Amino acid sequence: MPESIKRRLIRLDYENLLSAALRRTGLQYTGDQSYEEALRTLIDSCYAEARLSLVGEIAARQNLMELLETRLRLIDYWQRIPEIQEQTVSPQIFITGTPKSGSTFLHRLLGHDLNNRVPQMWEVMFPLPAPVCVTFDSDPRIRKTDGRLRWLRWIHPAIAQAHPLGAHMPQECGSILGYSFESYVFLDMFSIPSYEAWLKNRDMGQAYEFHLRFLKHLQWQCPPERWVLKSSDHVHALATLLKTYPESRIVFLHRDPIKVLQAAASQMTLVKGVFSHGLNPRLLGAYESRTLYDKAHKIMKFRDDHAYLEDRLMDVRYLDLARDPVGTVKSIYDKFGLILKAEDEARMAAFADAEQNKQRPDRFSLADFKIDPEQEDPHFDLYCERFRVGREIL
Repeated sequence: MPESIKRRLIRLDYENLLSAALRRTGLQYTGDQSYEEALRTLIDSCYAEARLSLVGEIAARQNLMELLETRLRLIDYWQRIPEIQEQTVSPQIFITGTPKSGSTFLHRLLGHDLNNRVPQMWEVMFPLPAPVCVTFDSDPRIRKTDGRLRWLRWIHPAIAQAHPLGAHMPQECGSILGYSFESYVFLDMFSIPSYEAWLKNRDMGQAYEFHLRFLKHLQWQCPPERWVLKSSDHVHALATLLKTYPESRIVFLHRDPIKVLQAAASQMTLVKGVFSHGLNPRLLGAYESRTLYDKAHKIMKFRDDHAYLEDRLMDVRYLDLARDPVGTVKSIYDKFGLILKAEDEARMAAFADAEQNKQRPDRFSLADFKIDPEQEDPHFDLYCERFRVGREIL
């Protein structure tokens, strides 16, 4: 399809998206401008820099349209039911740290404690109306979510093989922050350096405020004892996270940085390759290396600046989690003064045993990304020494 025709068929601009979202929701623009700069910057960067394929353009417009529609509906819903935002949020445990370090596994593992509530994919994708405990496991939105995920598996099965997908799967915080259009989740889909530079200069206060409001929404008619939330991207805004959730407890996951680079670059190749033309493996490898160094540095600086919070911070090494999942959970609970009931421990153990046979090998080697371990290793020596990170066999 000629580029000029494609551009006319798939419009990606702020005014067009807002007009279409208002028309589809039947709502009037209320003057909520807290997201406007973020969305404009994101759209401009996608249009100018992401080298979107036809699939990428369709996916970008569809994703941003749905996020904007849902945001508009949520704001309207909260205005009509003000008691939702009058709640306090249940206690929280946040899982963060370096990516590809077992956070998805740990998140799912902790979800087998019935006292823990992890946001599920279906309720994050389709949050309206607010979930209700009585119908939580039979809500029709579960089937709707599974239908959407079947389409994703069909269009690119490698993504589903690389990362578990399902309506009942725990969903990362990046997807919640996405409703504010200030989220690193968009960087996992598109190469958009202008948006990334803009995002790194934000304290993300508005995004985390929306995150808090979203949790109040989810728990309104289905209150948990505590939330368990996760994203490696929280390391970019840890001070803001603490300001928004001052009583939160944080688990930092650590893994051999060279193995993280291989796993992260492999996954980003699969994801970005769906949406963009001309993916350059060498540039992608260099980008993942810079991103990982940035995260490791931010973790260390945060710990230096917040030594007084050590009783609320927990370090978990990937190799320890892989060797003894339930024992690792017990150490987290001991650190935070929580009780793990025998029946919850049994469910965790059964889940961990089942997952041992579901290893997802990386499809690409370090050489595919022109990453030299001997050159990368020294960049992470201080990080590995500080957190006693064991090295893995590549």
